[in-house]
Amino acid sequence: MQRRTAWIAPWVLAGCAAKPLTTASTAALPEAPSGGQLWRLDLAASRLRIVAFRGGTAARLGHHHILQAGAAEGWLWLPAQGLAGARGELRVPLAALGIDDPAWRREAGGEFDEKPVSLEDIAGTRRNLLASLQAEAHPLVALSLRTLRGAAPWWQADVAVTLAGREALYPVTLAVQTGPDRLQTEGRVALRHSAHGLQPFSVLGGLLAVQDEVVLDFRLSWKR
Repeated sequence: MQRRTAWIAPWVLAGCAAKPLTTASTAALPEAPSGGQLWRLDLAASRLRIVAFRGGTAARLGHHHILQAGAAEGWLWLPAQGLAGARGELRVPLAALGIDDPAWRREAGGEFDEKPVSLEDIAGTRRNLLASLQAEAHPLVALSLRTLRGAAPWWQADVAVTLAGREALYPVTLAVQTGPDRLQTEGRVALRHSAHGLQPFSVLGGLLAVQDEVVLDFRLSWKR
């Protein structure tokens, strides 16, 4: 296999024990081009996580949040020579998001592990999150690779993210590992609610709120 890389598609989130969705359950992905090399997302070996930060003048009363998805489906296509023309698609269902698992918070440490989050708080966060992301009307996050460039082990991608029916383009920096039958990328990128016409969840007139900017922390594994 020639040295190649994969791409990250921003919006969080895949649990290591999660099972990939079928194409029928996510709505059909666009077809990959012919020729070149086609890779499929290995969700069991991947992790896509979003970190949302508390904000507002009463921020200390709230929590930072870790979101991770237990389902996603995607492919990456690389041309036979070079990276120009590379394409990829990913679908992540909002309903499959996990929120504030105690193990994730302990692993993160720092302010994430300073006080426990009750099951009632987790349920409320999930309910408010899905409402603020308009999940009922737009149940999927769609991600599309537009460009891929750079030199391994560092690559730069431009990824279009469609959330709540509105598309925004994000530059994403990748750290790449390659193998005979496996590609892996890791990195972080800042996403914004406002880029998708969304208002971050808030209460008490904004005294306690989620910040507009969130961090996508990811490790994506792709296999032939």
